[in-house]
Amino acid sequence: MSEAVPATAHTSPGRALAAARAELKLSVADVSQQIKYGVKQIAAIEADDYATLPGATFVRGMIRSYAKLLQIDPEPLLADLGRRDIPAAITVDLRTSGHEPFVEGSGKSNRIYVLLSLVAILAGAVVAYEWWNNPLDTGEVVTITPRTAPGDASEAAAAPVPPAPAPAGVPEPAGAGEARAAEPRAQVALPAGAARGGVSRNGRIELEFDQISWVRIKQANGKILLSQLNPAGSRQLIEGKPPFEVVIGNAGSVRLKFNDAQVDLRPYFKVDVARLTLE
Repeated sequence: MSEAVPATAHTSPGRALAAARAELKLSVADVSQQIKYGVKQIAAIEADDYATLPGATFVRGMIRSYAKLLQIDPEPLLADLGRRDIPAAITVDLRTSGHEPFVEGSGKSNRIYVLLSLVAILAGAVVAYEWWNNPLDTGEVVTITPRTAPGDASEAAAAPVPPAPAPAGVPEPAGAGEARAAEPRAQVALPAGAARGGVSRNGRIELEFDQISWVRIKQANGKILLSQLNPAGSRQLIEGKPPFEVVIGNAGSVRLKFNDAQVDLRPYFKVDVARLTLE
């Protein structure tokens, strides 16, 4: 068996964060408002342009905050970051900037700035609320028909056969009705498991990752079964109640099985993201 190719050979922390942000339909401005970093800094981290950021400590803290907002595990990203060459901290002399952000005595301008900041924070809260209460578009639907269970055929074979009706016009012998009523009814033993049905109500999803990939899986009752960044060479086995809403980033490097049936993700690609429902 060949050794798994490291994730850093194919992707990067910035690309992984950008893909996860796109899955949640957040703009760079949305992220900037919520984690309190500048738009240019968010763009730089997604482009892996660490030379324009104030050093390795700042970059690590920013990646942690960004990953926490996206609800993904930051450790694989930080591990990848440790193998990259990040410049030392940059010292910025603000005295050469030539202007100050606020002019002394401009109380009215300061109040306007505070008011605009409050409006921006409120708008961000509204966006977050709407996102949590409105699921992502699920795109195409894949329907996998489960195999017929052996218990179904046995149950059909064991089903009682109704008695043939008596020929019309033939009188029933006296007392025959009472004798028939006294006879015990035949009992048919169902095969083991037939009463429960031949097909399990739960579904099973298997995922294998050739490269780092962000995945989100939600089952029928709205519970999130998986929402994380998965490192290269890893595997996930998920069980729950279908239908499942599935979103997969970097989908070209992921193999998916649903109830042991291989699912081709290529028809559901949009850029490098697959959205589908398994039922």
